[in-house]
Amino acid sequence: MAEFLLSKLAESVVSQTVQRITDLLIHEAASLRSVKEDVLLLKDDLRSLWAFLKDADSKQEHDQRLRDLVLQVKDVAFDADDVIEIFILKVTSSYVKAFHNKNVRIQLSFVRKRTRGIFRRMQNYGIESVAAEGTSSTAELQRSLRRSSPNDDEDHDVISLERSTRALTAELTKEEDRLCIVSIVGMGGLGKTTLAKKVFNSVKQHFDCSAWVFISQRYVPKDILIEIFKQVDSSFENTMKFGNNKYQKQRYLQEMQEHELIGLVKAELKQKLYLVVLDDIWRIEAWDSVKRAFPKGKKGSKLLFTTRNREVATFADPLSSQIEPPFLTLEESWELLQRKAFTRDIVGDGSCPLEFIDLGKEMAQKCGGLPLAVVVLGGLLSTKNSLDEWKKVMRDVNSYLSKQESRQQYDGVHEILALSYHDLPYYLKPCFLYLGNYPEDYGIPKRKLVRLWIGEGFIMTQTEGMTAKQTFEEVAEGYLEELINRCMVQVDKRDHTGIGVKTCRMHDLMRDMCTLKARNEIFAQIIQQHESNMSINVSATSFQHSGNSHSRRLVIHPGCDLYWDTHPTCTYFGMHVANASWVNQVHPNLRSLLCFGGALSLSALRLSNFRMLRVLELRVVDGSKIPGAIGNLIHLRYLCLQADLELISLPSSIANLRNLQTLDLWKCRVVGPLKMLSRLIRLRHLLLCLLVPYNSGSTMVCSTDGFPMLETLVLFDLVFLKKWTIEKGSMPSLKKLTIDEVSNLEMIPEGLQFVTSLKELNIVGMDNSFCDKLQVKNGIEGEDYYKVRHIPSISIQI
Repeated sequence: MAEFLLSKLAESVVSQTVQRITDLLIHEAASLRSVKEDVLLLKDDLRSLWAFLKDADSKQEHDQRLRDLVLQVKDVAFDADDVIEIFILKVTSSYVKAFHNKNVRIQLSFVRKRTRGIFRRMQNYGIESVAAEGTSSTAELQRSLRRSSPNDDEDHDVISLERSTRALTAELTKEEDRLCIVSIVGMGGLGKTTLAKKVFNSVKQHFDCSAWVFISQRYVPKDILIEIFKQVDSSFENTMKFGNNKYQKQRYLQEMQEHELIGLVKAELKQKLYLVVLDDIWRIEAWDSVKRAFPKGKKGSKLLFTTRNREVATFADPLSSQIEPPFLTLEESWELLQRKAFTRDIVGDGSCPLEFIDLGKEMAQKCGGLPLAVVVLGGLLSTKNSLDEWKKVMRDVNSYLSKQESRQQYDGVHEILALSYHDLPYYLKPCFLYLGNYPEDYGIPKRKLVRLWIGEGFIMTQTEGMTAKQTFEEVAEGYLEELINRCMVQVDKRDHTGIGVKTCRMHDLMRDMCTLKARNEIFAQIIQQHESNMSINVSATSFQHSGNSHSRRLVIHPGCDLYWDTHPTCTYFGMHVANASWVNQVHPNLRSLLCFGGALSLSALRLSNFRMLRVLELRVVDGSKIPGAIGNLIHLRYLCLQADLELISLPSSIANLRNLQTLDLWKCRVVGPLKMLSRLIRLRHLLLCLLVPYNSGSTMVCSTDGFPMLETLVLFDLVFLKKWTIEKGSMPSLKKLTIDEVSNLEMIPEGLQFVTSLKELNIVGMDNSFCDKLQVKNGIEGEDYYKVRHIPSISIQI
C-alpha cells in the first residue's frame, strides 16, 4: 500500500510541474524564447507520464519495481522544474551566451531521455496510459463535496456519551470549598475533547469566567498563561493602559516574566467563580509549570483536564473523579458511521440504502469502537457512490488491518487514518501533508493557509470538478472543505458569518499520521524544540548522508532560534542543534522556508543560496536590514517578514520580485512603502502591520496604474499615516480593504470612489469621528460617504 501512496504523491508532483511549466511559458515567454520548443516537448512528455501514473495506482501494491519507478518519476519532475527555473535565473541576472542555451538544451534532453526510459519500463510492467480528465461522475462528486457545508457539528459525533455527559456536568457544577480538578481520561480518538466541548459550552454560563487552552506535548508555559489571561480578563481588551492597540496589549504580556504572568492570572481568578479547561495535557511537568496560577477562587471553581495519562489526573487531584468515555458498541458505531457517510443526498433522502447496511456494519465493527476511527471512515465513505466502491474500501480496510494483527485490539485507528490518506485524490495529497508543518494543536488560519498552498503551487484550476471561472482562492477553499468533509481536518473557529471557516486544526492522531507520511515522502523537514538539554552539531555532511537533502521545505517551530553561532535551543530529528550553518549548504533547491513562531538570525541566512525559493516566512531576531539579495529571489510567490525585537529595514530591491503574489510585512521600515511596492505587478494580497517609513513623512499615495492585480489590502497600526490618496486607475482589481487601528489617519483615502472593483470594506478600531464620516445618520450622509457608497459590504467595528 505504501507504493500506492507514493504513486498518488508522484502524480501530484508531476501535475504541479506540468502546470508550473505552463505558467512559465506564459509569464516568462521572453526568457524561455530560445528554448521554448525543448520546454514544450518536455511538458508533453510529463503530461504523458502523468497519464501512466493513474494506471500505476491499481497495479503496484506489492511490486517493489514500481515503487522504484514512482520515486524516479518524482525525481525527474523535480529535475525538470530545477533546470527551467535555474535557466530563468541566469537569463534575468546576466547576459546569457549561446553556450548557456546549449547547456540547458542538453539538460532538458537528458531529462526527456530519463522520462522516456520510465515510459518503456512502465509499459513492460503492463501499465497503460489513462486520460487525465476525470469522468463526469467523478467531477460531479467533487463539485458536490465542495458545495456541501463543512461537517464539523460535533454534537452529531456525540454517541454513547449521554452517561458521561451527565456525570461530567454534575462534577463541574458541584459546589465544593476546595478547587477541584475533574479529568476526562482515555486513549486518543475516544472522544475526550468532544465530550469536554459539549459540556463546557453547556455549563460555562454558570461561571463568572471561563477559558479553554490546548496544552499538547510541546507546551510553552508562558503561552498557556497568556492565553488563559486573555480569556478570563474581559476588561483587558478595553483597558486604557494599552490604548486601543491590540499589538501593544499582546506585546505587554509577551514581555512579562513567567512568574509575573502567574501572578497576573492568579489575581484575576482569585475573586471569581471560574472554569478553565486544559485540553490534551500529557505530563505532570506541564501541570507543575502553571498550577500556581490557579487559586481557590469562589466556591465551586473548577479545572477540567483531558488527558491520555491517568497519572497526570491522579497527581493533580487524587480526590476528584476521573471520567472515561466508553468505547462505542457496534450499534452506536454504525449509527455514527451513517451520519458521516450519508451527509450528502446520495439516495434522495440522505438515508443508507439497504444494500449498503451489512457491508457498512462490518466496516463499523473494524473501527474497534473508537469514535475517531468511525468518523474518519465515514468521511471517506461519503465520497463513494456505489456498492462496488464500498466493497473496495472494505478490502483496503482488511488489507491494512491484516498487517497489524500483533497490535493491541484498538490500535486499528492508525490504519483507518492511513486509509483515509490512501483514498485522497492526487491534488489533495500535498495540501494534507502541508498541514503537518504546523505545530501540534495549532489553530491554522484559513486565509493564510490558502495563500501558502497557492504560493507552493498546489492549487490547479484544471482540477477535476472545478469550473474554469473559479479563482485560485476559491479552488483552495474547496480543497480545504473537501478535507473537512472527509473528517481529516477539524473546524476550529467560524468566521463572522458563522458559516465560513476562520481557523482549522488537526486531531493529534491525524497529525501523527500526517507527519509520518510527510517524513516518509521527504515532503518537509521540521526543526522543533527539544525537551532535553543535549547539544549535537548537525553538519551539512551528516544531513546529506541522511538522505534528506532532497527535501524542498524547511520548517521551524516555536521556541527554536537558529543562529550562525552556538545557540543550543532546537532539535533536528531529535538532535539538539547548536550550529545552523548547514542550512546554507545543503538546500540549494529549497522551495520553502517557514517559521511558525521560530526565528532566524539574519547573520545565519545567506539569501543568495536560496534563489529557488517560492515561499519565505521569517521571524527575524537580529540585524537591522534585510539583505538586498532578497530582490534576486525572483521565483518568490509568498513573502512574510516579521521583526521580533526591533524594526527591520526593507531594501528597495524587493520591488524586483515580479512573481510575488502575497506580501505580509510586520514591523518593517520601508522607503515610500506603497510607491515602491506598487511595482510588484503580480501582487494580489498585501498586508502591512506596524510599518514605518524611512523619512518622517505622514502621507501615502497609490499612483495611477499601480498594483494592477492587487485584490486584498490590509493596513494595521500604521501610526505614521495621516493622509492617504488613491489616484484614479490605481488598484483596479481591489476587492477587499481593511483599515485596522490606523489611529492617526484623518479620513478614508481620497480616490477610493474610483476603485469600483471594491466589494468589501472593513474599518476596525478607528475613532468615532473617522467612522461617522462614512455613515448615513438620520438621513444625513457623512462627509466621506460619497467615497464608499459604491461598496456592497461595509463593516465598522469601533
